[in-house]
Amino acid sequence: MKKGKRSVAVVFVVLAVLLAALPLAFPSIVVEASYPLERAWCVVKRHVFSRVAGAFSGASARAENISLKRELAALALDMAQAAEIEAENARLRRALHYIERTEYEYLAAPVLSRGGGAAAAHDVLRVGKGSLAGVREGAVVVVPQGLVGRVVSVTLHTCEVKLITDPSLKVACMSDSLGGGRLYGILCGGGEDSLSLKYLSGSANLPERTRIITSGEGGVFPAGIEVGVYLSEGSVLPSVVFSALEDVFIRCAE
Repeated sequence: MKKGKRSVAVVFVVLAVLLAALPLAFPSIVVEASYPLERAWCVVKRHVFSRVAGAFSGASARAENISLKRELAALALDMAQAAEIEAENARLRRALHYIERTEYEYLAAPVLSRGGGAAAAHDVLRVGKGSLAGVREGAVVVVPQGLVGRVVSVTLHTCEVKLITDPSLKVACMSDSLGGGRLYGILCGGGEDSLSLKYLSGSANLPERTRIITSGEGGVFPAGIEVGVYLSEGSVLPSVVFSALEDVFIRCAE
């Protein structure tokens, strides 16, 4: 029994020696024998691993693309905000210059809404200054471009301004003629941002593009505030674009 076990052990030892010596004795055979395995591994590595790597690379590229888009959007927003701030600063500088060269004291106020809501009529602005800031009913409201209207109601923090386009508001006006006599009339609102000049004094025709300003008659509106330019047949184009108003100036009580 022991002899049989020794024989088996000897056989294994001999085979191990032969296998170990085989690459040295026949290197080309070993290389050729391993080629199919190496080739298969190469194919697997090239196709499978490349796809896996491509998937990870694609995911990374998509993530980077999303990140870049977010950064670009943030940059565009910053630029837009900077441009808006600069435009607002320019507008406020123009308004400040206007206030400084007028003979009256004016209070700046933001426009909250026009028509609808609290401002039930289309030709009414709701403005963010009220009696606590010194606003009084009847106060004249202007912007650098010209006459806006008149305060018709006041709360603690807000007021409502009736625009000169309201049919119920009448403004004593005159032509700002460089030569010849002035013509006087009454400016009436026609709604929908339209104006008309009625009851013109004299018989002369008013030239087109003549500036129309307040005359000061009646003591409601100070003289010399621009309201628009005369077109034809009594029609007047307002100097103020009412739909674009963001801030107005309310004349303080004397």
